[in-house]
Amino acid sequence: MERQGLGWVTVRGEAAGFAVREQPSSDYGIDAIAELIDDEIATGQLVAIQIKSGSSYLGETKDGCYIYRPDAQHVDYWLGHTLPVIVCLCDPENEVVYWERVAKDTIESTGKGYKLAVPQVRKLGKDTREALKDLVTPRVASSDYTLVSTEDVSHGMAKRYSIKVVLNRPMTKPELAAVIRDMTAKTAKRRYSRNAVVKGRWGEADAHVVWAFIYASAADEKKANYTCRSLWIDPSLDGEYAPIPLVGEDVGDGTIVDWKQSPLAGLSDNGKGDFDKEHYLDLVDPIVGLIIESLADIGKALQKWQSGASIESNFLSETKSARQQISDAYDAHASSQEPPYECHDLYEQVGSMLACTHNIVLYHSERGIELWTDYVRRQMTATALNDANKHLNRIKHERGKVS
Repeated sequence: MERQGLGWVTVRGEAAGFAVREQPSSDYGIDAIAELIDDEIATGQLVAIQIKSGSSYLGETKDGCYIYRPDAQHVDYWLGHTLPVIVCLCDPENEVVYWERVAKDTIESTGKGYKLAVPQVRKLGKDTREALKDLVTPRVASSDYTLVSTEDVSHGMAKRYSIKVVLNRPMTKPELAAVIRDMTAKTAKRRYSRNAVVKGRWGEADAHVVWAFIYASAADEKKANYTCRSLWIDPSLDGEYAPIPLVGEDVGDGTIVDWKQSPLAGLSDNGKGDFDKEHYLDLVDPIVGLIIESLADIGKALQKWQSGASIESNFLSETKSARQQISDAYDAHASSQEPPYECHDLYEQVGSMLACTHNIVLYHSERGIELWTDYVRRQMTATALNDANKHLNRIKHERGKVS
């Protein structure tokens, strides 16, 4: 009976200009999602459907309406859903589908439960297209949000993307869901690859997995403080190669949204707080100057060690002061207050540079000497020194931008 009901909702929904897609049986309270089609083009505007089929749902009538009595758990779920929800009562014998939207003004509490009056004149079909169009999720202009990054995180068994989107205005949950669906669908069709190996593996294939992180502002994106996050997994992807499913709400097309804010939210307000540009520069300029001197000393000592004119013990003696300065600088920057937004690019480069230089300290610590041979330590030191100097060039560029 329920399958018959889904069949007639699909047929009548298509007559109204909607594409009806069955939802997984695990999606509590929603049996299908319908998408508005305009001029044979999918709009991304959706409505969720709960289907009840058979004469038992048509037995109680009052004032020209069928009375449907859902339980409180379903009512709470529908009213809290991101998508608009309609209930469809199906009469398979007469091939008719009656419908009504679920909203606070249509659901009536009886004290013991709830009831929904479904008008007998409201039949799903081409004549109700305009009424249904008034219910669907909103469309959001592309100028209202900005894609700020696309990361290819594919592996050999799945093509995967992770994107970050910054909002250009405040949005409601239905609007956010519309943005997420739109960006997820577009990202799944991307052909970007992080290198030639990945491109050779996946070629022109669509993505199997798309993560999306939504930020209320550019400042929030810098602080990794997302408003919500989502995950879409291609149903055809072998579960062995799929990521851990996200716990959240299905907002259509199998896209799951976790509406919880980032775990990092509010950490910058833990007593440190942001501090202004001049104070951050007063902190970072001496650190950078100190590192430049330290790297120069390490570079000279390393060159002698590599050429065979010196040995590791001499290197350690000649760089002892430099390595201590690096440790002090690393600790000072790591414990500093959150920088102002305009300094975040500089902050990230300084942090990356300090991480590279601090690796040199770690390589020649007691633990490093236990783990690696002197040859490996020398090679890793050379690599870290080279990487740190690359970051110093970028720091110079970022420092000029905030002067």
